[in-house]
Amino acid sequence: MILNSDKYKNIYLLKTDGGNNSTELLTELGQYAVDNALATDGFVRALLKREHQYPTGIQASLGIAIPHADQCYTIENTIIVALLDKPATFRSMGYGTEMKVEVVFMLLLNEENQVKVLSELVRFIQDEEKLKELYTENGLNCMYETFGKYL
Repeated sequence: MILNSDKYKNIYLLKTDGGNNSTELLTELGQYAVDNALATDGFVRALLKREHQYPTGIQASLGIAIPHADQCYTIENTIIVALLDKPATFRSMGYGTEMKVEVVFMLLLNEENQVKVLSELVRFIQDEEKLKELYTENGLNCMYETFGKYL
């Protein structure tokens, strides 16, 4: 369940209680995107299908997931960051093994910006201080400074 949400331009920072698994959490986050006119109706199904075929879990200083679907479902270029109270189980990218995720970066981007944002995001998640900053009052500003030029 989404407990709190903040928005700055096209970056959403959500606090959620988490979930038992990626399917539950991604369904909730995907529906949030649809309900807020950021994605079209088929987005949730496409998001779940892609996550099943190509897992997005990455182990950094925190467990991270970077789910996304085909760009045809994007209405507005957006990054939704979900901070989970309880970790959710995702499968790791490349290995498919189960892992615990505490932060989800859900991307709704056009093709041109997706590659650029993914490149920046890899640098971002390798910076433990920036990840910690997500949990502070400055979290949205930190995200916008890094990714705003792509949205």
